[in-house]
Amino acid sequence: MKIGIVGIGALGSLWATKLKQAGHDVLAITRDHSQRSIAIALDEQAEFEIPANDLTQLSTCQTIIITVKSTQVKQAIEPLFDYLASNIPLIFLHNGMGALDQLSDQWNQHPLFLATTTQAAFKPSSQQVKHTGIGQTLIGAYRETEKLTAQLESIIQVLDSALPKVMWHNQINDALWKKLAINCVINPMTAIYQCKNGELLQPQYQTEVDNLINECHQVMQAAGQSPSLSELSTTIKQVMLATGDNFSSMHQDIHHQRTTEIDFITEFLIKQAQRYGIEVPNHQRLFQKVKQLEE
Repeated sequence: MKIGIVGIGALGSLWATKLKQAGHDVLAITRDHSQRSIAIALDEQAEFEIPANDLTQLSTCQTIIITVKSTQVKQAIEPLFDYLASNIPLIFLHNGMGALDQLSDQWNQHPLFLATTTQAAFKPSSQQVKHTGIGQTLIGAYRETEKLTAQLESIIQVLDSALPKVMWHNQINDALWKKLAINCVINPMTAIYQCKNGELLQPQYQTEVDNLINECHQVMQAAGQSPSLSELSTTIKQVMLATGDNFSSMHQDIHHQRTTEIDFITEFLIKQAQRYGIEVPNHQRLFQKVKQLEE
């Protein structure tokens, strides 16, 4: 299968190398469209040479996976519109919620899908990616009109064989809300305190963590999500434990003086809270602190 990958950060590089390793054709789309190839090594293996930025080849891809940050989605894919056949499934894999809502109406002709993953990757250099955590990837429809077709089912099978486990999710919003709650607690706190995920389990952070989880739970309930407070708390703290040695993406963005995804994570939660008349002072405070760090 021929698969385009827009964005060759850690996750994009992981998918590119895993798909290449499985024998598929991969076309990388990078920020610099003049770049004609990229070399990436997965873990300690030999480098893969991957063709890049031949936009005329996009129309021959069976699917496009967009792995750029939520803040970069619109900027990354708008220039590709004229090169994409209208029946190519576009799979968006990024943190946060609301990024696709900013796309222009012309994108309505494309089948759009959302994905969330617990796979973890890290790029120690521009030419190496490390697979730092095994997880699963869920894919579902952005719009109710999109369904699991035979075409998409075969794509999911290919992705699953390259980097298992990949599954269709009929209610992808449920998975996205759960991931949002995890990110709303872990990402801003690790960015502000410049610590690893697992350090948030230390006693000095517990009151703040519990307050943040409680506010997330209130908003999720108002939005029609059903996990209990204890279930949500257990899920978030299990992620802290499982990814204990990892630095969150927001931690890394602040550390490297890059723009974070706070607008599509915490600000999305704040806007939903305002919609339902719910006070979320702890998330408001974290949002303002991260914004100050960005500046």
